[in-house]
Amino acid sequence: MTDAVVLAGGSLELDRFPGVDSSIPCKAAILLLGKPMVWWTVAALRACPAIGRIVVLGGPTLDSPDLRALDLSILPEAGGIAATFKAGLDALPDADRILGISADVPLLTPEAVADLLERAPAADVVFPFCERADIERDFPDRGWIFARTPDGEFTGCSAFVAKRAALLERWKWVEELLGARRRSVLGLAMLVGPAFALKYVLHRLKVADIEDRMSRLLRVRAKGYRTKFTDLAMDVDKTSDIAFVEGILRNRGAGIG
Repeated sequence: MTDAVVLAGGSLELDRFPGVDSSIPCKAAILLLGKPMVWWTVAALRACPAIGRIVVLGGPTLDSPDLRALDLSILPEAGGIAATFKAGLDALPDADRILGISADVPLLTPEAVADLLERAPAADVVFPFCERADIERDFPDRGWIFARTPDGEFTGCSAFVAKRAALLERWKWVEELLGARRRSVLGLAMLVGPAFALKYVLHRLKVADIEDRMSRLLRVRAKGYRTKFTDLAMDVDKTSDIAFVEGILRNRGAGIG
């Protein structure tokens, strides 16, 4: 059984969400078909039999009967994203494996979660990613940023799986990975060395290179997982994503379980 830590904090980025009611405290609280974004993400987690406990980190306005009905714990965020994630780990002191996930993936499905937990390689840390062809098959009308590598073109997902002990033993690196560089592939490449950054710029950086370098630096086994479930990568980043996601949810029947 894997426990989940859902990051649902931070303030609403008004520059990314013009036209959205500015009284909404955070992105996770944006309503999609009448329910906050975080509800859709957590509902998918709760519908996956492989998920045990769920801890949601966010502001008090997220606490609602609908969310509580999904059998979870809601804790206040603790400052920055790294401190908030640490609070989630501290709330699960006896956990072995953790799924860390952002609250802004409302198209998440139980099947995507089950596939990641069951088929990802055995490792201390696993980072899922999606191929460009899969992303453009499922979401052809949305803009994306892909990393070009000799293995193909990929985009990262808003989730990872890790052993709790491995994260805490190397917490300074976790802080870096969860910090400002997490949105930049080049920034992540710089994190593991200028030579890697140059290889990325020249499109010579392979997935295996990153796995090997991260494993050596952190003294853990770090692996990537090429998932076919693109809902793991479909995060709501801007105002236009709201209507886009609502349309897909309607086509699904506007509910889970």
